[in-house]
Amino acid sequence: MKTSRSRLGVLLEHVDFLAEREKIEPKQLLALALELVSNKSYDRDTSEMCREIIDKGSFNGVLNKVQISKCAYILDSLEIWASEYTNLKRILKGDVKLPSYKLVSQYRREISLINEMGIVRDPEALPIGTCVSYHSILSLTIQRLLSTLDSVPDSHYPLKIKISDGLDGSGCRQTYNQQSNNSILSTKTFLLFGFKVISITDTLGNDLFYNSSPNSPFCFRPVALIALKEEYSNVKLIMNTIVNRQTDHIIQDGLSLIGGHAQVEIVCFLFDTKMAGLLDGAGGASCHLCTATDSQIKSLEWARSGFPINRLISDARQLFEEVDEEDYLKLPSNQRVGITHQPTSNIDIIAASPLHAYLCVFRWFMLLIYHLDAGHKVWAPSNSKVNSSMKRVRALPQERCDFSVDIPSSQGGTSTTGNIARDCFLNKRDLLTWATSSINPSGKISLEKIQTNLSVLLRLLDSGDSINCDNMQLCKETYEFILVEYPWASITPSLHKLLAHSFQLIGAYNNGKGLQNLSEECLESCNKFVRRYRENLAEKLLSQIMLEIF
Repeated sequence: MKTSRSRLGVLLEHVDFLAEREKIEPKQLLALALELVSNKSYDRDTSEMCREIIDKGSFNGVLNKVQISKCAYILDSLEIWASEYTNLKRILKGDVKLPSYKLVSQYRREISLINEMGIVRDPEALPIGTCVSYHSILSLTIQRLLSTLDSVPDSHYPLKIKISDGLDGSGCRQTYNQQSNNSILSTKTFLLFGFKVISITDTLGNDLFYNSSPNSPFCFRPVALIALKEEYSNVKLIMNTIVNRQTDHIIQDGLSLIGGHAQVEIVCFLFDTKMAGLLDGAGGASCHLCTATDSQIKSLEWARSGFPINRLISDARQLFEEVDEEDYLKLPSNQRVGITHQPTSNIDIIAASPLHAYLCVFRWFMLLIYHLDAGHKVWAPSNSKVNSSMKRVRALPQERCDFSVDIPSSQGGTSTTGNIARDCFLNKRDLLTWATSSINPSGKISLEKIQTNLSVLLRLLDSGDSINCDNMQLCKETYEFILVEYPWASITPSLHKLLAHSFQLIGAYNNGKGLQNLSEECLESCNKFVRRYRENLAEKLLSQIMLEIF
């Protein structure tokens, strides 16, 4: 995909020659290129348009119905600049009149509030990033979504809008010879805050809009991009200066739209565990949803009785209003229930998104295999026997299946992607065949049961279907089986959330449906755009990056 995009300019310059060589109409070849490089799963109209061109071999009557908004989408999805767009317009001349690049650029600025972008400064008044008004960008987004509907009668107001917002850090950027290198500001690490719209319902509860592709990066609306590391002081600065006040205003007052008023519900799901600890103040907690300790999480009795979601930011805020923060933080950790600082967010944070659940639970499952393969029944990932087993098991998928898992990356993280984790849990990669060759048969049976149960639970969590939240038996059975079969194994926070809280979250926060529409995958996907704009833009300045991503 990346290679195809980089060669699009060459194709546009030589389309006539290539079409003659391949014995195909030039416009058919161009349609095939559009189909290849556009994110067709994110935009059904563009995909249908390309197929129609391919079938008919002509753009006549196809692109004439595409508005300037569609041209802006094609320009963004193909990631082409002015010269490539001009070549595209030249090729289509005679069949359809595309708007000029200037008009498309102007439209992109109008729908992105570029003219209202503000500079974010640190306490020393140094520029560290840029942002737009959370309230304004949300109002504009909702108004644009409503404009795509046939009509919204006045009787349907006030509308109810459900959105999910989040904050994520992205680091390990390459160092360039850029203007910011000569100052205090560094663009090697970023913090990106934004939101996505989940649904818009009327007074009767009917869906006027429901996000059918919630994991697409094109559904994510950025609010702020800050060139700072993912640290407590930096996150606190962003929340206090950009997010909290706007969030309170949105929740309390709602949105005033052209047709009427709208109430807004914000569910904060777009966070990983590290960011959740910086926001809810529970950086030392075993779980960000409940106050259970490490010993309680590993207790069979507690697993059978259940773990209620009882860790609320409102409680932590009230606590610090009643006691002195410095004195409180001097207390032993078991008395502070994992609290390490005051919360930086005003509303509750739910760090239980499906993508990180797949990645972290898969990582735990691989560590379990390493320990069993090494015969070391003490949870110590840095043990020499475990390390040797880890190297042997990691080499197997590369030799037999031509893919890699759990290999540290120079850019941070590992080679395990969300898709690899999904495939391995679904047996598409035949995980147990290559990873358990030296484990005894009885151990393989236990592992197979755990893999099957985790696969089912993760798929339920990552689905968009209605789920019977009263039936939590599989969660409890899996939790108890792991504690009984492997009492020496660690229960990681992500595994605990999946087995103890997943059905509670589905029922309490998402109307009994899987959390697919609340996944942070769209926010994670936006990191590649930040990286791409930073690498390809000539000046490589923060302001230029923001102009493109917004």
